Amino acid sequence: MPTFTINGISVDVPDGTTVLEAAKTVGIEIPHYCYHPKLSIAGNCRMCLVEVEKFPKLQIACNTFVTDGMVVKSNTEKVRQAVTGVLEFLLIHHPIDCPICDQAGECGLQIYYMDYGLHKSRYALQDKVHKKKVQDIGGQIILDAERCILCSRCIRFLQEVTGTSELEFFQRGDHSEISIFPDRPLDNQYTGNLADICPVGALTSKDFRFKCRVWM
Repeated sequence: MPTFTINGISVDVPDGTTVLEAAKTVGIEIPHYCYHPKLSIAGNCRMCLVEVEKFPKLQIACNTFVTDGMVVKSNTEKVRQAVTGVLEFLLIHHPIDCPICDQAGECGLQIYYMDYGLHKSRYALQDKVHKKKVQDIGGQIILDAERCILCSRCIRFLQEVTGTSELEFFQRGDHSEISIFPDRPLDNQYTGNLADICPVGALTSKDFRFKCRVWM
């Protein structure tokens, strides 16, 4: 079992353990969106950046595997600035509609925004790209493309768990979004899980939309 150190704490973990998973064993929460313990590693949100000794650049904790003697830091100013920059980028196009969002109170963007103290963006409102707000994509799910942060959890769930692959990325750059294929709506018995797996309220349940909050 390799022994590694994170933020000054030494811990033994099984071979094949990622830095993100190992950090959790000692109570250290590394911010993340695309990572999910039951899905494949995507590494596309870039929120889980950490410093690894002897590595010249920051590494993503979700796809960096622990090796014996590895020294990791997740609480340095360099890491904080990088994560804050990622958050700022994600918020350029994200609507500030928290009061009416079903994910309010347990939203990953809300939580990390408050944790990292990013209270003013360097980007102007005219930089915002508008996308479709309410789309019935089938099953139990409504899609709000403007809220989506492209973490790909929903895509991987439909590929790896249900095997139906109804959702995919479309367009490029700022205009990238998830959507169904033409004339092919969600059609499986597990669509309700998509509302739970989405970290930011882009996918919400038709049955509970605007009807309940996490604190109720």
